[in-house]
Amino acid sequence: MITGFFPGRIRLRSPIFKNQAIADRAISILTQFPPVTFTEHTPSTGSILVKYDVAQLPTENLQRLLPFFKKLEKAADAYSGNDNQPILDILDEFESCLKKLADA
Repeated sequence: MITGFFPGRIRLRSPIFKNQAIADRAISILTQFPPVTFTEHTPSTGSILVKYDVAQLPTENLQRLLPFFKKLEKAADAYSGNDNQPILDILDEFESCLKKLADA
């Protein structure tokens, strides 16, 4: 799921992001999170690049999201392409996590 990371930049890659509805939801959530400065989706590879302001989101705070990404990765492994709802439900959880992180 997380295929590249260094402070200020994360690349997510998964077949679930080849699905436009799922990718759109993920990008919508990410772009509402104040530290995120840029997103780029590449549907053919299922990749989402996220750039963010390190001053607003230190690595220590970002680590709080790792359990979410592990959960999403597990759901992505089980994804057959027929039912988006389980992935969209997890993305709703992600949105809640980001809101809590922004308020902290």
